[in-house]
Formats: sequence, C-alpha cells, structure tokens
Amino acid sequence: MSWTSLHRLNGGQQLAAMLRTAIRKVGPLGSALIAFQVANATRQHWQSIPEEDRARLQHLLRQSHGKPSNLSKAERGELRKLVRALRLPSLVRNTALNAAGISRHLRRPAD
Repeated sequence: MSWTSLHRLNGGQQLAAMLRTAIRKVGPLGSALIAFQVANATRQHWQSIPEEDRARLQHLLRQSHGKPSNLSKAERGELRKLVRALRLPSLVRNTALNAAGISRHLRRPAD
C-alpha cells in the first residue's frame, strides 16, 4: 500500500493499514519477536514501579471493577496519581524504539 493511498484513509484506518503492511513484511517469526519485545519491555517497566504502588494500583483497579464510580473521590484521585506514575508515554516510546531496533544510546533519558 503506497503512502498516497494511506493518506486518503482516516487516522484509525491508516494506522491499521500500516500495521498490516508491517506485519506482512516481518512475517510470523518477526511478529512473534516484536510481541516478545513488547511484553518484555512492559514487564520491565511494571517492575520498575515500587512494589507498594503496584499493589495499591492493583487493589484500586480490582475494587473499581472497571467503573470509577465504585471508588470514593479520594480513591479516584489516588488512582489518577498512580496511573500518572506509570509514565505510560515513556513505556510506549521505549517499546516502539525497542521494537524498531533503535539502539539504546539514541534514546532520550527516562522521564
């Protein structure tokens, strides 16, 4: 699929088309390797968070059952604070760079 044909698609369709093209190019073994790299980076990122924060985040998420109104106002604030501490943009950036094969010395320092 060429860039001009991708340009005509809207954002979600464009991203999906690009992913399909990339997956076809790397094949099943490459896809498995990328999935492993994403899982490994996510695991390392999760383990970099202090144990008490991870435990509290897990507790609040279980208690909410996916519905924020199941938490008190103070608990919702605490949950927001803990989710911000996850530094998800950093995880996404590092995972994408890792999957793309960009060497570590080219990355920005951790936030």
